[in-house]
Amino acid sequence: MKVFTALRKKMKTGKLWAYGKYVILFYVLMMVIYGYFMLANLSTAPKFIYAQF
Repeated sequence: MKVFTALRKKMKTGKLWAYGKYVILFYVLMMVIYGYFMLANLSTAPKFIYAQF
């Protein structure tokens, strides 16, 4: 258990871990924004009526 906690503490202070956190945070943020725009009904176009043709 001591080895595991020491390894975890070492990883938290490493530069690679800090960079990885930012990459994952950025990816999650982009997915949230993408999901919002895909699910939101933001269309300002008029309804398409097939009876016009």
